Amino acid sequence: MTRRDPVDAPGPTPRGPALDAQDVRRITALLTAYCDSVDTGDFARFARLFRDGTWLGMPGEDVEDWMRENVLTYDGATHTRHRVHDISLAPGRSRDEAYGTCGIEVTQRFPGERALLVTRNTYADRFRRVDGRWRFDSRTITRRQPGDDSRHRRRGSGRDDNQKGRGTCGSSTA
Repeated sequence: MTRRDPVDAPGPTPRGPALDAQDVRRITALLTAYCDSVDTGDFARFARLFRDGTWLGMPGEDVEDWMRENVLTYDGATHTRHRVHDISLAPGRSRDEAYGTCGIEVTQRFPGERALLVTRNTYADRFRRVDGRWRFDSRTITRRQPGDDSRHRRRGSGRDDNQKGRGTCGSSTA
């Protein structure tokens, strides 16, 4: 095993003024809100996270409809658990920009059943501070390990199901 030069390490490259601890906490809370809003089936909240940006190239105003058309809910819940990990954040060119990468593992469990892996992915994010609040400017998802998403999303609902390993949390799941 060879040691990697830190310059070659994956993750965002610092560009501008350093992020302070409060910015890191707020951006991390944004990543957690992303996970929680899918898990609770709160697609309106999920879409608001992208109000000032894009999700997979889709403008924020289209995100809620896409989620309702593509993500399955059972009495309002998705029965998923999105776990964010390996968060790496770096400043943008100004104090109101930041970049980040993270991983998210999605499992799904119904009462009386064992949890199943839906997918493991990596996310590349651009964040922007708007009116004093951090928001997603853009989010790109790369599928790393597909699992069983058959009870998490509808098939054939119009948007690209799996564009060369890129999609919404795997094979177009949230």
